Amino acid sequence: MKAPSLTLAVHGGRPVRDERRPWPAWPVAAPGASTALDAVLHSGSWAITSPYQGELQERRFARKFAAYVGTRHCVPTDHGSSALVIALESLGLRYADPVLVPALTWTASATAVLRAGLVPVLADVDPATGCLDASAVAAEPELGAVIAVHWACTMADVPAIAAAAAPLGAAVIEDAAQAHGARWQGRPAGSLGVAGCFSMQHSKVLTCGEGGAVVTDDAERAGLLEELRADSRRYREDPVRGELPLRESATTMGANFCLSEFGAALLCAQLDILDEQHAVRNRNYETLRRLLADVPGVRLPTRNPLQDRLSLYEVPLVFDPLPRERTNAWVASALTAEMGMRAYPPRPPLSRSRLLAPWLKPTLTPLAEHFTKRNAGRRFAGAEYLSNHAVLLHHSAFLGTEEDMSDIADAVKKITHYIAAGRPA
Repeated sequence: MKAPSLTLAVHGGRPVRDERRPWPAWPVAAPGASTALDAVLHSGSWAITSPYQGELQERRFARKFAAYVGTRHCVPTDHGSSALVIALESLGLRYADPVLVPALTWTASATAVLRAGLVPVLADVDPATGCLDASAVAAEPELGAVIAVHWACTMADVPAIAAAAAPLGAAVIEDAAQAHGARWQGRPAGSLGVAGCFSMQHSKVLTCGEGGAVVTDDAERAGLLEELRADSRRYREDPVRGELPLRESATTMGANFCLSEFGAALLCAQLDILDEQHAVRNRNYETLRRLLADVPGVRLPTRNPLQDRLSLYEVPLVFDPLPRERTNAWVASALTAEMGMRAYPPRPPLSRSRLLAPWLKPTLTPLAEHFTKRNAGRRFAGAEYLSNHAVLLHHSAFLGTEEDMSDIADAVKKITHYIAAGRPA
């Protein structure tokens, strides 16, 4: 390969990667995806509220995903946000009880708390991992629950968080939307708390466009979750052909958060290739780690050694130092230009996110007041550090080759060298 131009591509130089070489596309349809979708199209059952014609794809996916995650039960939903809402509702908390949420996460981790009638209390994250740790939980005087988010490609230490939450009587829910297939001491993400919540949105490693799921080992909770996502109805034990497969059990009031049969069929197909994709991504991640090991000014996130399996959703490249005039947004633009693939900074911490604004909804006014009071004066140095120093790469890039990893490493080296030389932005 020709030596890259020393002039950055954003300044008119030759990019590291030839623009004629495409990156892997996303999503990748599994070999059986078309057949699975076609079967639903002609089945006469497009939703779990269809008259029963035989085993539903939703039931098939629930069984397969529970086995994958290592839990006894799985309740699919229409979105990952819905999964969080019903998981919180299943705890039986009181109105406006506080729920600890890491400040570095997608807004749904907090807005789901508000939708469940509870108050998100924001906590800082460890700047090495981007995850909540047990010390943040132990510092709280009272909590109803903790949402432990597995961020980007690292896992939170859920056992330690649960131990810190226990004296407060707080349950731990895993937000594993970015961690399908990750493992902690051999236990899959989602199986470590009282419930684990997943998103199957378009960008996730397991996707049907829009979908979600809650997993749990608790049979009583699983039945309650079914009601909470299907308008107070649970599955019949012995469904009758031509009749609805749901019965009005109505031990609580639910809503309609059901996954469609098309989404469930697609997820069944995609789940069959997930571990194969993990193997490719994780191998390439380790290649990139090796290529960047001796590059000053950049690091990959620190993974707790108890996390014994990776699941890449986004890969953070953490740049430090960054001179004042060169933000990580500038680095992201420079990397994008060098690689021909989008690199992007993390979203700002929830403490200053425009998307977390309960005061904009009149019906949330009482909760908004609690939210403002609970979070007044809190500081989020770890979340701010990563928000201002990390640049993210989507997991699809890691479905490529070792040569692709070399291109990423060369682009990073070119930019860190440029920064170290003190050249103007």
